[in-house]
Amino acid sequence: MIIKFALQYILEAFRNNYGSSPHQVLIDYRIKMAKELLLNEPQLSVDEVSREVGFNTNSYFISMFKRSEKVTPGKFRSLYK
Repeated sequence: MIIKFALQYILEAFRNNYGSSPHQVLIDYRIKMAKELLLNEPQLSVDEVSREVGFNTNSYFISMFKRSEKVTPGKFRSLYK
């Protein structure tokens, strides 16, 4: 029971300091790294970028990227070519 309360306290403290959950901070970081790879490593496919930044599935990567950037990773890359 103490562990459950400690975890809740830690998550609340994290949210208060960072404005979102640890999971969302990780997703945001992965999207940031993916954007850099998409622009700086054009030889990598979207699937390779997705795996490189730590997403388990390409579809989840694309949905999280689109939620964050309002375009798909492929479209993002083509906008900055």
